[in-house]
Amino acid sequence: MCGIIGTLNREVNKEVLNAIHHRGPDYQSSYHWHNVSLGHTRLSIVDLSSAGNQPMQTDCGNYTIVFNGEVYNHQELRKELSGIQFKGHSDTETILYYLREKGIEAVKKFNGIFAFAFLDKLQNKLFIARDPFGVKPVYYHSLEGKLLAFCSEIKGLFALGASKELDCSLLTSFLKLKYSPSPYTLYKNIKKVKPGSVIEVNVSDKKITSYSYFGRVPEINNNISVKEALEQYDLLLRKAVKRQLMSDVPISLLLSGGVDSALLALLAKEESNSEIQTYTAGYVNANNDVNELEDAEFSAKHIGVKNTKVILDEKVFLKELPKLIDFVEEPLGTQSIFPIHFLSKQINEDGYKVTLTGQGVDEPWGGYNRYNPQELIESFREAPQIFKGALKSIKKDNVRRAIKAINANDTISGFTESYSLFDETMLKKLLNYDMFEFKDKTFTDQLIKNNYDLYNLESRSATSAMMALDARMNLADDLLIYTDKISMRHSIETRVPFLDIELMEFAESLPNSMKVTLFKNKILHKKLAERYLPKEIIYRKKRGFKTPRKQWFKGDVGEMLEASILHSKGTFGEVFNKEQISNYFALHRGGKVNYEKQLFSLIVMFYWMENNFK
Repeated sequence: MCGIIGTLNREVNKEVLNAIHHRGPDYQSSYHWHNVSLGHTRLSIVDLSSAGNQPMQTDCGNYTIVFNGEVYNHQELRKELSGIQFKGHSDTETILYYLREKGIEAVKKFNGIFAFAFLDKLQNKLFIARDPFGVKPVYYHSLEGKLLAFCSEIKGLFALGASKELDCSLLTSFLKLKYSPSPYTLYKNIKKVKPGSVIEVNVSDKKITSYSYFGRVPEINNNISVKEALEQYDLLLRKAVKRQLMSDVPISLLLSGGVDSALLALLAKEESNSEIQTYTAGYVNANNDVNELEDAEFSAKHIGVKNTKVILDEKVFLKELPKLIDFVEEPLGTQSIFPIHFLSKQINEDGYKVTLTGQGVDEPWGGYNRYNPQELIESFREAPQIFKGALKSIKKDNVRRAIKAINANDTISGFTESYSLFDETMLKKLLNYDMFEFKDKTFTDQLIKNNYDLYNLESRSATSAMMALDARMNLADDLLIYTDKISMRHSIETRVPFLDIELMEFAESLPNSMKVTLFKNKILHKKLAERYLPKEIIYRKKRGFKTPRKQWFKGDVGEMLEASILHSKGTFGEVFNKEQISNYFALHRGGKVNYEKQLFSLIVMFYWMENNFK
């Protein structure tokens, strides 16, 4: 895992590389050709020799690459190439020559997690690509459709001259989704390369052309039996785990109290030649709804792996939160940034560079509760208006969102309502519409619709379509972004076996009945786990990667955060109605409404604005 950076109008020098030094502390270098300057910071994991250093050129000198990530099937790809004298055994060298021989279209054959820039001097073009599910981020700075710079992290773009300008109009999408959907960020003129896409840049005039190489989801295979599906899943998951154990350094694993990471730990232990060290986060004085320490310890003992516990409390949460938001660079309303930071810190201190995580299993296998009622929501949308009106008085947040989805005009609007932390009524009270212009609800609807059409989801059921969208939007622009940014802040590469391309294509081809029903989630996934794990691990209550924020926001932490917001005099207070936020705190503190999600998103936005636009 590494950091990549480049520009068409400046030189990538040592000072610029220092902005992303944490992504690759083992080696840093740059390469210059005409107006193109490419830089790389290396975290050595595969081929630790100097033969794996970057930027890397072909022997003919016409092609150069800077690459971040891993291509797990690179050995098979290397076998397709002939007449090449390879200097080492890195995946970077393989794909450099593979792209030279096969062209940029060959990116479709890469099974891995990656972001890279490939310079083709003969065509006078620079290609910037991101892996299909967006595990590795890459941003770019452009003006009037012309590329100025790109980087693994936004801070590298600032080092190359990009200015910090807030795009206030996009705040409504963040407040609904708790992230900024690709290709957008909340910075003007800074965008993300969408997952599964390529940006093609003419080096002479800097003009950008963007296109997707990873499009439609596979068709549903209604002819496969449960027995056949179970055998294939077992085989493909083992292959994925074995592939992602590819490393010349030891590997660790994030172990929660649930079934997903326990299954990964067991398979990793069976497929690995070395011991797997696991890590778990827990909290002082937290209830069992969020504390996974005992469950993780039970899983570790059953599997036979060592487990290190990282114990956290509300004081360190309050102290570290502003720094973590700065690490992530984009505001993300996801509480898991807190435990992943301290787990990554501990993993680094223990001498590891790689960790496996169970991220990416809930989307294809139906792990979220919002999937269960989707078909009912579609049916209720046809119900009489008097019935739908009667439901509006229900206060519980998850139920409120489901009811909003029922009352939506169509499937896309229904999806937006299912995701939305803040509905239109809440936004009108929260945002200062007198001073700023914000995008309306149709903008977020259109973003979802664009992906719905891109991946050809029209023929899918509402449940299946939502799962596919989550795998390409929520996962890429929220969960994977913070995991990469925070783990790489500690020079840790995080791998996601459940997002193996071959495995994902299989999972998305299965009928919904094997994944989710009105009352069950991850059906086939849990059937597979029954082969290896006791039911008390498999059927525990799902916790997720949580913190005790609901509890904390009712006490001293909530009071201190509220006071910080109320006394602030920066951009945040100009954009947001601080009295309304204080009202949310009061309602949450009194137990009338659980506003933990809304409050956390607002707290993140507050610190992000304080860090960048004070």
